[in-house]
Amino acid sequence: MESGLPDDVLSDEPVMPVVPIKPNKTIPLMIGICLIIGGLLIGLSSVSNFMTQPMDNQQAGEIADGLNAQGSNLSAEDITGFFDDLEEANYFTILGVIELIASITLLIAGILMVMKNPQSIKIGFAGAGLVIFDAGVSLFILNSIESPDPLLSMSMNLAAGFWLACGLFCLGLPAIPLLVKSGRAALN
Repeated sequence: MESGLPDDVLSDEPVMPVVPIKPNKTIPLMIGICLIIGGLLIGLSSVSNFMTQPMDNQQAGEIADGLNAQGSNLSAEDITGFFDDLEEANYFTILGVIELIASITLLIAGILMVMKNPQSIKIGFAGAGLVIFDAGVSLFILNSIESPDPLLSMSMNLAAGFWLACGLFCLGLPAIPLLVKSGRAALN
């Protein structure tokens, strides 16, 4: 007897129903906003690196006093000499250029993510990679210059570590739509 029904309806094997995945449009929007904020922060750091002036004795004295309160034995001349060595190594210029490119890349990735463009994921990975590269270059230059006090180099290394953490966070953000099916469905 022919029933006219497909064979899979009459079989004894259970068939898993197909559940449609609804796109969650807020996932790319929130990730895009976070990437834009990260791009602006990196851009602000880039501008501050480009605007770095030679340090005067008053600023160096304030830094020395702050570090001396924590147990260091530094003078304003020690601080000025360390920052002069950083300037001679083009520390601020190199980081400024890398951070400017990373900032532009993250801003573009954020805008494209808000527009739900799937290319934003690759561009976001590139921008985050530049931030991580920036932190690595910063650590390399800082460790190649002899610091007058371990506490001074540690404070500078902490700043590079902060950018490393920001880079890793920005590296994880574009991956979220790849991991969440509703986020992937929201991208065009």
